[in-house]
Amino acid sequence: MKKVIIVFLFFLFSVCLHAQNLTWDIRFLKGSSQESTPISQIIRMETSDTFSFSITPSAVSFCYIIFYDSQRKVFVYHNEPLAANTERFFGPLELQPPSGTETIYIIMSIERQTNLERRIRVYNNDQTAASSANNLYREVVNLQNRVSRLGEPASSYISSGGTARSAAQQYVTRFSGSGLYVRAISIRH
Repeated sequence: MKKVIIVFLFFLFSVCLHAQNLTWDIRFLKGSSQESTPISQIIRMETSDTFSFSITPSAVSFCYIIFYDSQRKVFVYHNEPLAANTERFFGPLELQPPSGTETIYIIMSIERQTNLERRIRVYNNDQTAASSANNLYREVVNLQNRVSRLGEPASSYISSGGTARSAAQQYVTRFSGSGLYVRAISIRH
Protein backbone atom coordinates (compact mmCIF):
# COMPACT_ATOMS: atom_id res chain seq x y z
CA MET A 1 0.00 0.00 0.00
CA LYS A 2 2.86 2.38 0.82
CA LYS A 3 4.37 1.81 -2.63
CA VAL A 4 1.09 2.71 -4.33
CA ILE A 5 0.82 5.91 -2.31
CA ILE A 6 4.44 6.85 -3.05
CA VAL A 7 3.97 6.22 -6.78
CA PHE A 8 0.76 8.26 -6.76
CA LEU A 9 2.43 11.17 -4.93
CA PHE A 10 5.38 11.07 -7.33
CA PHE A 11 3.00 11.13 -10.30
CA LEU A 12 1.02 14.02 -8.77
CA PHE A 13 4.23 15.97 -8.07
CA SER A 14 5.41 15.42 -11.67
CA VAL A 15 2.11 16.66 -13.09
CA CYS A 16 2.16 19.76 -10.85
CA LEU A 17 5.77 20.52 -11.76
CA HIS A 18 5.02 20.20 -15.48
CA ALA A 19 1.94 22.41 -15.14
CA GLN A 20 4.11 25.26 -13.85
CA ASN A 21 6.32 25.23 -16.94
CA LEU A 22 5.58 26.88 -20.25
CA THR A 23 6.92 25.82 -23.59
CA TRP A 24 6.78 28.35 -26.40
CA ASP A 25 8.26 28.84 -29.85
CA ILE A 26 9.36 31.99 -31.63
CA ARG A 27 10.11 32.40 -35.33
CA PHE A 28 11.83 35.60 -36.51
CA LEU A 29 11.53 36.65 -40.19
CA LYS A 30 13.56 39.53 -41.60
CA GLY A 31 13.34 41.58 -44.77
CA SER A 32 10.72 41.57 -47.50
CA SER A 33 11.83 38.03 -48.36
CA GLN A 34 10.84 36.96 -44.82
CA GLU A 35 14.17 35.16 -44.35
CA SER A 36 14.08 33.00 -41.23
CA THR A 37 16.78 34.07 -38.76
CA PRO A 38 17.97 32.57 -35.47
CA ILE A 39 17.57 34.95 -32.51
CA SER A 40 20.61 33.75 -30.58
CA GLN A 41 22.83 36.62 -31.76
CA ILE A 42 22.42 40.26 -32.72
CA ILE A 43 20.41 40.43 -35.93
CA ARG A 44 21.90 42.78 -38.52
CA MET A 45 19.57 44.68 -40.82
CA GLU A 46 19.36 48.00 -42.67
CA THR A 47 17.28 51.03 -41.69
CA SER A 48 13.84 50.81 -43.39
CA ASP A 49 14.05 46.98 -43.55
CA THR A 50 11.03 45.15 -42.22
CA PHE A 51 10.74 42.18 -39.91
CA SER A 52 8.05 40.09 -38.33
CA PHE A 53 7.89 37.26 -35.85
CA SER A 54 5.46 34.70 -34.55
CA ILE A 55 4.96 33.19 -31.11
CA THR A 56 3.29 29.87 -30.38
CA PRO A 57 2.74 29.00 -26.70
CA SER A 58 1.91 25.47 -25.54
CA ALA A 59 -0.56 26.77 -22.95
CA VAL A 60 -2.63 29.88 -22.40
CA SER A 61 -0.03 32.43 -21.39
CA PHE A 62 0.47 36.10 -20.75
CA CYS A 63 2.55 37.82 -23.40
CA TYR A 64 4.09 41.26 -23.10
CA ILE A 65 6.17 42.74 -25.92
CA ILE A 66 8.11 45.91 -25.15
CA PHE A 67 10.32 47.73 -27.68
CA TYR A 68 13.32 49.79 -26.65
CA ASP A 69 14.49 51.68 -29.72
CA SER A 70 17.79 53.23 -30.80
CA GLN A 71 16.70 56.59 -29.32
CA ARG A 72 16.07 54.93 -25.93
CA LYS A 73 12.32 55.27 -26.25
CA VAL A 74 9.98 52.62 -24.90
CA PHE A 75 6.92 51.29 -26.75
CA VAL A 76 4.37 48.71 -25.62
CA TYR A 77 3.61 46.54 -28.62
CA HIS A 78 1.56 43.74 -27.03
CA ASN A 79 -0.05 43.25 -23.63
CA GLU A 80 -2.57 40.42 -23.87
CA PRO A 81 -2.86 36.70 -23.23
CA LEU A 82 -2.14 34.26 -26.06
CA ALA A 83 -4.18 31.16 -26.78
CA ALA A 84 -2.61 27.74 -26.39
CA ASN A 85 -1.14 26.02 -29.46
CA THR A 86 -2.04 28.93 -31.74
CA GLU A 87 0.62 30.76 -33.74
CA ARG A 88 0.29 34.54 -33.37
CA PHE A 89 2.01 36.77 -35.96
CA PHE A 90 3.42 40.22 -35.16
CA GLY A 91 4.42 42.66 -37.89
CA PRO A 92 5.59 43.52 -40.40
CA LEU A 93 7.47 46.25 -38.55
CA GLU A 94 9.87 48.71 -40.17
CA LEU A 95 13.19 49.82 -38.67
CA GLN A 96 13.11 53.61 -38.38
CA PRO A 97 16.04 56.06 -38.39
CA PRO A 98 18.33 56.80 -36.68
CA SER A 99 20.55 53.77 -37.01
CA GLY A 100 21.45 51.95 -33.83
CA THR A 101 20.34 48.98 -31.81
CA GLU A 102 16.69 48.16 -31.25
CA THR A 103 15.77 45.67 -28.52
CA ILE A 104 12.54 43.71 -28.40
CA TYR A 105 11.71 42.29 -24.98
CA ILE A 106 9.32 39.37 -25.10
CA ILE A 107 7.98 38.42 -21.68
CA MET A 108 6.08 35.14 -21.59
CA SER A 109 4.50 33.90 -18.39
CA ILE A 110 2.00 31.38 -17.12
CA GLU A 111 0.99 33.88 -14.44
CA ARG A 112 -0.12 37.45 -14.90
CA GLN A 113 2.71 39.94 -14.20
CA THR A 114 0.77 42.49 -12.17
CA ASN A 115 3.66 44.93 -11.53
CA LEU A 116 4.46 45.00 -15.24
CA GLU A 117 0.79 45.47 -16.15
CA ARG A 118 0.52 48.34 -13.66
CA ARG A 119 3.59 50.03 -15.21
CA ILE A 120 2.12 49.52 -18.69
CA ARG A 121 -1.18 51.13 -17.62
CA VAL A 122 0.63 54.15 -16.18
CA TYR A 123 2.76 54.42 -19.33
CA ASN A 124 -0.30 54.12 -21.62
CA ASN A 125 -2.08 56.89 -19.70
CA ASP A 126 0.76 59.34 -20.41
CA GLN A 127 3.30 58.16 -22.98
CA THR A 128 5.02 61.54 -22.99
CA ALA A 129 6.10 61.29 -19.34
CA ALA A 130 9.73 60.19 -19.19
CA SER A 131 9.26 58.84 -15.66
CA SER A 132 6.54 56.37 -16.67
CA ALA A 133 8.63 55.12 -19.62
CA ASN A 134 11.70 54.78 -17.36
CA ASN A 135 9.69 52.93 -14.70
CA LEU A 136 8.31 50.55 -17.32
CA TYR A 137 11.78 49.87 -18.70
CA ARG A 138 13.14 49.30 -15.17
CA GLU A 139 10.38 46.77 -14.49
CA VAL A 140 11.28 44.85 -17.66
CA VAL A 141 14.95 44.83 -16.62
CA ASN A 142 13.98 43.72 -13.08
CA LEU A 143 12.02 40.81 -14.54
CA GLN A 144 14.96 39.93 -16.77
CA ASN A 145 17.32 39.99 -13.79
CA ARG A 146 14.94 37.85 -11.73
CA VAL A 147 14.75 35.25 -14.47
CA SER A 148 18.54 35.36 -14.97
CA ARG A 149 19.18 34.57 -11.30
CA LEU A 150 17.13 31.42 -11.73
CA GLY A 151 19.35 30.35 -14.61
CA GLU A 152 18.68 30.87 -18.30
CA PRO A 153 15.61 28.87 -19.32
CA ALA A 154 16.44 26.16 -21.79
CA SER A 155 16.08 26.96 -25.47
CA SER A 156 16.64 24.89 -28.55
CA TYR A 157 16.66 25.64 -32.24
CA ILE A 158 14.28 23.58 -34.26
CA SER A 159 14.80 23.04 -37.94
CA SER A 160 11.36 23.32 -39.45
CA GLY A 161 12.14 22.74 -43.13
CA GLY A 162 11.65 24.97 -46.14
CA THR A 163 8.87 27.31 -47.04
CA ALA A 164 6.42 27.30 -49.91
CA ARG A 165 8.36 30.21 -51.48
CA SER A 166 11.77 28.61 -51.31
CA ALA A 167 13.75 25.71 -50.00
CA ALA A 168 15.44 27.93 -47.42
CA GLN A 169 15.82 26.64 -43.89
CA GLN A 170 13.30 27.88 -41.31
CA TYR A 171 14.51 28.48 -37.75
CA VAL A 172 12.25 28.23 -34.74
CA THR A 173 13.53 28.74 -31.21
CA ARG A 174 11.78 26.73 -28.51
CA PHE A 175 11.90 27.71 -24.85
CA SER A 176 10.91 25.30 -22.09
CA GLY A 177 11.55 24.54 -18.45
CA SER A 178 10.26 27.68 -16.75
CA GLY A 179 7.03 29.53 -16.01
CA LEU A 180 8.47 32.99 -16.78
CA TYR A 181 10.72 34.08 -19.66
CA VAL A 182 12.22 37.40 -20.62
CA ARG A 183 13.79 37.09 -24.05
CA ALA A 184 15.62 40.09 -25.51
CA ILE A 185 16.08 40.20 -29.28
CA SER A 186 18.61 42.78 -30.51
CA ILE A 187 18.52 44.23 -34.02
CA ARG A 188 21.37 46.45 -35.19
CA HIS A 189 20.79 48.72 -38.19
